[in-house]
Amino acid sequence: MFHRNATETCHVTRLALRMIVLVASVLLGTCAALVDIRPAFACSCAGISTGRALREADAVFRGSVLSKDIVGRGDAARTDIRFAVDRVYKGTAYTEQVVASRHDADACGLDPELGSTWVIFAIEGIEGEGDRAVNRLVTTLCSGNLPTGIAPPILGRPRPPLAGASDREERSTNTDRIVSRGLAIAGIGGLAIVTIAVIGVAVLWRPGRPG
Repeated sequence: MFHRNATETCHVTRLALRMIVLVASVLLGTCAALVDIRPAFACSCAGISTGRALREADAVFRGSVLSKDIVGRGDAARTDIRFAVDRVYKGTAYTEQVVASRHDADACGLDPELGSTWVIFAIEGIEGEGDRAVNRLVTTLCSGNLPTGIAPPILGRPRPPLAGASDREERSTNTDRIVSRGLAIAGIGGLAIVTIAVIGVAVLWRPGRPG
């Protein structure tokens, strides 16, 4: 009887061990699956032809990268890329043209090397949030930009860029808007004061009012 009970106990122990191993394997497999199915945030965009990039762009130019400035933080961060432009194929571009792009490469942000020459396809848009938002040319890894100084014939004959820097023109435009807004507010305020004064005079001075 003792030998039989010991054998049964051994079988139960082995079965328990097998169950533990099976449960552990299932748990490990589940963890691995959870790790594998985590969402991927890498940039993904279909290839775009130069012809399509040209049609969709508001501005196309060739320029060398002068500087890169990171503005903002987190998902709203952007990179302001300053180009020394020598040829313009479409739209408006300045001798120093600043183009905004998402800072994170996973969000398809462009991050060219300093001194490298590119043919840039950009659209007019707003990049950033709040006080850091700017209305300027924007480009991405999916815009069809060409990392070469040789422009394809489809771009046509180039013309020289406008003199100056694009961001200085932006500041000038913003200043004009602030001044115009201030004048408008001042005008409304002045009109209100005049209206109140006229009403006051009309109330205080009425025909037939005893002196």
